[in-house]
Amino acid sequence: MSDKIIFYDLANKRETAWNPNTWKSNPLICSSSVPPNPPGAFADYSCPTIRLADGTYIMDSIPIAEKLEAMHPDPSLHLDNTLWKQASEICDALIRSAGADFMVSIVDDILDERASKWFAEDRHTRFGMSLYELQEKVGGEKAWPATEEVLSKLKALLTTHKEDEGPFMLGSKPCYGDLIAAGLLEGCRKMDAKKSERMVNFDGSFHKLLVACKPWLERAN
Repeated sequence: MSDKIIFYDLANKRETAWNPNTWKSNPLICSSSVPPNPPGAFADYSCPTIRLADGTYIMDSIPIAEKLEAMHPDPSLHLDNTLWKQASEICDALIRSAGADFMVSIVDDILDERASKWFAEDRHTRFGMSLYELQEKVGGEKAWPATEEVLSKLKALLTTHKEDEGPFMLGSKPCYGDLIAAGLLEGCRKMDAKKSERMVNFDGSFHKLLVACKPWLERAN
């Protein structure tokens, strides 16, 4: 029986991974040496989702991480520490603080016509205004103070737990928290490169992390 794992991501006109939620798992898939999948697969599940060789589906980044840790224990993701939990909370907060700008980019530049229409209508219902009105109200420079506050927390997470001078949270030893943080920054770059560049330039530790995680960020299609 094949041991192939299928990783499901969201289709888009760029044909590239962009969603911050799937980027919580995409570097993990690559770091676990899971080979690329053929294009065109589809399943009625939320993303991220993987399909195991026995036909079992697993949804959401943490259950996926736990399963892949069991299947590929070396190198370890170090799920026993709480850094991944803190990283996930910080990343979610970062998307909330900068979300208005990113959502406009998603509608204008990433999703195909059908998905873009649904996304815009869904968010209009959720926020009571169009995404462009939301961006005008809380996006741009108005969002930057809150974004800076979240980035300060990410900087602290990347710099206060080191066992040596390496680029990861624990120093030279990567953990799942690093993959979540790097995946978020890469997902932001896919959505809005200019805004992402400003985030990465907030602190040198962000650039060092992205360089160190580059082998796990390259597979994005």
